[in-house]
Amino acid sequence: MAICLVCAHPALLQCSGCHRVAYCSQEHQRAAWDKHKRLCKILQKIERGEPSPDPKSYCGLCGKTEGPLRTTDCCGKTVCDDYEKYVMFTFSYNSCSRNHDRYTRCHYHHNERSHGGGDWKTCSECRGGYEPELTTWYATNRFNFLDDIHPNPPTFTPKYCKKCGKVVKKIEDSGSSLPDGSVLCNACM
Repeated sequence: MAICLVCAHPALLQCSGCHRVAYCSQEHQRAAWDKHKRLCKILQKIERGEPSPDPKSYCGLCGKTEGPLRTTDCCGKTVCDDYEKYVMFTFSYNSCSRNHDRYTRCHYHHNERSHGGGDWKTCSECRGGYEPELTTWYATNRFNFLDDIHPNPPTFTPKYCKKCGKVVKKIEDSGSSLPDGSVLCNACM
């Protein structure tokens, strides 16, 4: 089953352009579109066998070619050099550099010297010891380069609000865990 690029929950909608990413809802597809649209065009060219730009000439997360680019410390891939776009405490996702550095297992593994190097996808410490839904999100979200998204992330059972029945997605609605193992969404707390 495909995984939503935004929240890591099961996805039924696939990008009709590149067919490389999936979403659980139209809302998540719209949320990701601004960053995905340029990259989608590049991926379509590659899929059709047409000449495409050198991967070092565009951001591998959003496809942007203009503006400063940098190479990531963790995986050596090209990304927008745009930390200055982020405004403290806004919790926005407008900086490709910051997003990759903060919200991926790739960069986390790179920073954790105790993990012994190697590929983060085969690292037992990166895979285990964390809540499966969050582990899956960090390994499959839109802040990973598409060829680095984990092919077999941990599976998890979505949790539903005990009061209203709505799916509680940890990355969007932390909710509250109850002593009996059930959860309440933010709206029902």
